Amino acid sequence: MRDGVSSMKIECLRGVAVRLLLALMLGLLVVAGYVVAPVLFAKAGSSHEAGRLAGEIFHVVNNGVIIMAVAVGAFWVRMKSTPMLNWSLLLILASLAGINEYGVSPIIAELKLAAGPIDQLAEGDSLRAKFGMWHGVSAALHMLAAIASAILVVLGGEKRNSCKES
Repeated sequence: MRDGVSSMKIECLRGVAVRLLLALMLGLLVVAGYVVAPVLFAKAGSSHEAGRLAGEIFHVVNNGVIIMAVAVGAFWVRMKSTPMLNWSLLLILASLAGINEYGVSPIIAELKLAAGPIDQLAEGDSLRAKFGMWHGVSAALHMLAAIASAILVVLGGEKRNSCKES
């Protein structure tokens, strides 16, 4: 009987940890993309400096989301009660963050290196257009990751409430 109680408590703690990690991922994505970045561009001395700082912040956010997604997956493996929809959303979320970090961000960094301050390029400059396109791709990936994260938070992370007592 005692083992059953401690097993229930461990399952409950795993569920709480999963919900906390999912909420942290959502918070990271939303705050970085929709609070910090706009404030940086509104208050920084130049768009170039704001973009540089935002890039560093998104680097931390993307890697943080990937690490937390791995942790959630590790908890779910132990819990053995996670619906396939949740697994699919978690994989999508981690993939979007990974694509943004390791696929799109290096392209943006190369364009910045080649062009210098983007806001000083002429409106019709091809580097400015490429930068704008890749920035848009990055923003869309970030938004999709935030939506996937929000759905996971709403779903709660697992099939059953492991904190209820029988």
